[in-house]
Amino acid sequence: MQAVIRCDAGSVIGGGHLVRCGALGTALRQSGFEIAFAVSNETMTTFPQLFADFPDTLKGMTATESDVERMASHWPSGVELAVVDHYGLGEGFERGMAGWARKVLVIDDAPSRRHVCTHLVDTTFRRRAEEYGAQVESGTVLLCGSDYAMLRQSFRKERYAALERVPRAVRRVLISMGLSDNANATQAVLEGLLDAGGTYEVDCVLGSAAPHLYAVGTAIAAGGPGWRLHTDADAQTMAALTGAADLVIGAPGSASYERCCLGRPALLLVVADNQLHNAAALQEAGAAIVIGQFSHDTADRVANAVRMLAADPTKLRDMHLAAAVVCDGKGVDRVVEAVLNSRALAPRY
Repeated sequence: MQAVIRCDAGSVIGGGHLVRCGALGTALRQSGFEIAFAVSNETMTTFPQLFADFPDTLKGMTATESDVERMASHWPSGVELAVVDHYGLGEGFERGMAGWARKVLVIDDAPSRRHVCTHLVDTTFRRRAEEYGAQVESGTVLLCGSDYAMLRQSFRKERYAALERVPRAVRRVLISMGLSDNANATQAVLEGLLDAGGTYEVDCVLGSAAPHLYAVGTAIAAGGPGWRLHTDADAQTMAALTGAADLVIGAPGSASYERCCLGRPALLLVVADNQLHNAAALQEAGAAIVIGQFSHDTADRVANAVRMLAADPTKLRDMHLAAAVVCDGKGVDRVVEAVLNSRALAPRY
């Protein structure tokens, strides 16, 4: 069975789409699929380590409907499954795969546009399938909510050990604002930690192609020997860093579910409008504290939030317990099971 995954990563869109598609690709491969990716040239340079695991990759995708022609030409016999995780590709692109892909699985994060597919996955916490009722064809298999969050295997393996490590004070902090962090929110967060006072171990993660890597490295050096910068951290390293943290400061994107799987309390800094729903839902559940959108006073808000948690360590424990309920790490298995068990066929037009 052949599956082709169409997604991208880059300095503007970050790496979240590619990370969750990599997790899905691994799970599909374990279930008997041959996995290939179709991506832009920038994607290859933004997150190169993924393609060591998935060398069958069609490069040069342009995020236009013409991508379908290139994919169909490259795999002329058609495919069992096409996966699309891309804000720039929608209904027209999906219709173009009719007759070439037997099943089409679309990954999206909001019910704001129409899709033509056999399966749709939206892992947003508390997302309900009925929210997509007007956006898909009758018979589409809808997999909605954080029970379907597609996490890398390393996080699932780390879950039980991490849940035993209940944070009781803010001693070790992980900063993870995304692979690229085009807005340089990471530097503002580091400045906030310096202003907060206290002594913290700090682990900060970024991609090696991040545009503000040098500035972040300078800010890390100002924090002293207990502050460390990790570039291009692989899944195992990322899971270990997350599980060891008492507090994670990050964006409320798909990485939120990796933190929740490990029961890590989080301060969420919104860097894109499409993260607002997820941030609000996680805060309402008690799993995180939203410190607002990235702006000129971000450092001050980070400092205030860290001081508050340092003064009330019971809040860390409560967030730890609430986060662990949000995501159990088995979502990717549920998605693969739905694909394998469904007899739905891609619509023909």
